Amino acid sequence: MKIKKISKKQLIKSITGKLNVQHLALIGFMIAIIAIMQIIFPLFLTPYNIEILAMNFVFDAIVALGMTFVIITGGIDLSVTSVFAFAGIIAAKLMLNAGLPIIPSILLTLVLCIVIGVINGMLSDILKVHPMIITMGVMFTLKGINLAITDGSAISGFDETFTMLGQGKILGLNIPMFCFLILVIIFSILLNNHKFFRQIYFIGGSEKAARLSGVNIRFVKIVIYALCAFFAGIAGILGAAKYGAAHWGQGNMTDMKAITAVAIGGASLYGGTGTIGGTVLGITFLAIINNAFVMSGIDTFWYDIVNGGMLLIAVLFSIFVNEQNEKRLVKKRYEIILKKNNKISGGEFL
Repeated sequence: MKIKKISKKQLIKSITGKLNVQHLALIGFMIAIIAIMQIIFPLFLTPYNIEILAMNFVFDAIVALGMTFVIITGGIDLSVTSVFAFAGIIAAKLMLNAGLPIIPSILLTLVLCIVIGVINGMLSDILKVHPMIITMGVMFTLKGINLAITDGSAISGFDETFTMLGQGKILGLNIPMFCFLILVIIFSILLNNHKFFRQIYFIGGSEKAARLSGVNIRFVKIVIYALCAFFAGIAGILGAAKYGAAHWGQGNMTDMKAITAVAIGGASLYGGTGTIGGTVLGITFLAIINNAFVMSGIDTFWYDIVNGGMLLIAVLFSIFVNEQNEKRLVKKRYEIILKKNNKISGGEFL
């Protein structure tokens, strides 16, 4: 399907979507935190600190983009944390042990990540088991593979050309951040303008209705989980390049951060709603909170507590919204039935 040319205004709308109360509240919280931190710590808004803030969360942000698609379908992918580490490790082994050039190593690694995503999507649909169980199993399997390959040690000694992917800059932006922004633009446009990506909202809203409408559920799920693994693979490769090493523990808690970012960004964990812009807001909020904790000298375990609390609130909010939607649907059905009965009664009377 061809995508029509869009204006700058349409591009911005594609990325931001429709700002709802949750988005506006999130923006308000961020402005308040930034204002308070700037008063207490005048260095908070310096270019140096903003760059640190962005680089600390850019890899989680890339993973969160892929998680957005999965959550919109009503699924979840816990394997991304292991795919993240797997990508860095495989790329490292291909370059350092197999002697492959950088580009073939990266491409082959991403193909393997996509295969993992395909497995997640296929098993979830074929076995009719909740994706959380399937992806959790894949997560532990990959974690074991990562440990076996590395023997628990970090792999280093990369060529400078490879490390530049994580440490270099394009147009004044760190390459990982540049890649993130490009992905945001491309997939925001696709999510809002391409028929395939509109189908994921349909599936998330009602898989049964989507199937009856002729949507190929299995194919869509396979592509979406493959895409999620692809994003995790990109993040893992860029992460290994950034830190100059690949380790089986890299990407730890990336899955939870990604899910939290998507959830507090306005996506329903029941599926059917969510935007790239909302996810960007969510991950930005988490990054600001984390940076505020670090600059304030607060123990990092408090950040985990806050992060977990925000995820819990987002889950409860999703449950509340879902229940309200169900009530509205039941009320609407009742009104339709009532109108039909009134028409029938009126016809019989006449």
